Amino acid sequence: HRIGRMPASQREGETRKLRERMRTWIATTDPGPAFRAALQRAMQARFGADGSLAVYVRSDTNVEDLPGFSGAGLNLTVPNVVGLDRVVEAIVQVWASPFDERAFAWRQMRMDAPEHVYVSVLLQRAVPVEKSGVMVTQDLASGSPDAYTVAANEGVGGAVSGQAAEELLIDAGTGKVQLLAEASAATRRVLGEGGGLETRPVSGQPVLAPAEIAQLRQLGRQLPERFPQHDEAGQVVPADVEFGFVAGRLALFQIRPYLQSKAARRDRFLLELDAPLRAQSGRVIQPWKEH
Repeated sequence: HRIGRMPASQREGETRKLRERMRTWIATTDPGPAFRAALQRAMQARFGADGSLAVYVRSDTNVEDLPGFSGAGLNLTVPNVVGLDRVVEAIVQVWASPFDERAFAWRQMRMDAPEHVYVSVLLQRAVPVEKSGVMVTQDLASGSPDAYTVAANEGVGGAVSGQAAEELLIDAGTGKVQLLAEASAATRRVLGEGGGLETRPVSGQPVLAPAEIAQLRQLGRQLPERFPQHDEAGQVVPADVEFGFVAGRLALFQIRPYLQSKAARRDRFLLELDAPLRAQSGRVIQPWKEH
């Protein structure tokens, strides 16, 4: 209320100070021994002995998948975290990330009160995929649902951190594949044995094999019936799929509605906030997410 009564010339600076104070308060919070004990029990039940498996620490909030706003890629994702103490640290950082300037600004465009963000933190088992990427069950150039747009790279986190990805258009009916762009990234990221990501050179070969493309096409054809995607108004929308391959076998990490915001694409301030983050390997930024 105090900030709302201020002149517009002062309001932006005070809002930034309040947002940063909230982010710092969350980021420096100690969840406490009871939380650590409960988390350790849950991780042992799901993943095994402490340190035996690595996880990705990801987020979900109450203000994602809204009309014209997916919220994907706004919050921090910490990859390949090993050990209880490091997982707790990552949880706190992910919990605080909705109050980063970039995330807050994107939500402010769609919300009257972007401070009302409530975060859930997901621990997802790290999978040592050999190649990975994203697929939208739509021809993104024409808007047709009769083809699927795919971007993929070798390694983990393919096509989600500003990498130059292999881009394909798969005809849903015939299976015909159109190469839109070749992967030109010189390196791939792999899971480090002790946690985190390590960099390796790429093979220089096409990313997706014909059998893997066929699995993606089959998945795309099954999605409308098995996992139909809708916006808040109940309208059917394309699916946005995050996937990987291990020894030629398809692994699914996320399926969500593909939502677009034309206003966001035109906002220079938001685009400028995005630009420097595309080089950060620890944060997931989806190339087709229109936030």
